Amino acid sequence: MNPALTRLVACTMLVAFANLACYNSYRITPDELERLSSQHIADSATVQGARGNTVQDVEVRGTTPITLRMATGERHPVTPFNFSMSETQFVAPDYDLLLQRDNIESAQVAEFAPGRTAILISGIVLAAVGSFVLLTVLADDEE
Repeated sequence: MNPALTRLVACTMLVAFANLACYNSYRITPDELERLSSQHIADSATVQGARGNTVQDVEVRGTTPITLRMATGERHPVTPFNFSMSETQFVAPDYDLLLQRDNIESAQVAEFAPGRTAILISGIVLAAVGSFVLLTVLADDEE
């Protein structure tokens, strides 16, 4: 593979993985997920989310990304306050989902992290400026 192309791919992959820094991810139980159903519609709600070994309150709004994690390994996106759960079923009409509640292992809530995002953007800008300065300094003089 061309060395220049390899460097470009490596930089692109680094930025793609660093983009994950824009969100904090928390796991919530199906019981906590039920608090976000259409039966409890609100502008926002607070649920208990686990991140690693710590449990903390997570504020969920109507635009917060939520992903169901099924026992089979499948993942399904859902919209907060736009689904219903009963003792046996999970119904999300906007994603055309009808699932057995027993198959829901947990849900993943992604919370926006503004500090991490600012650091990521600053790092990318610094890398671009540094690269430009480095290329300018190391370039051959033309007359």
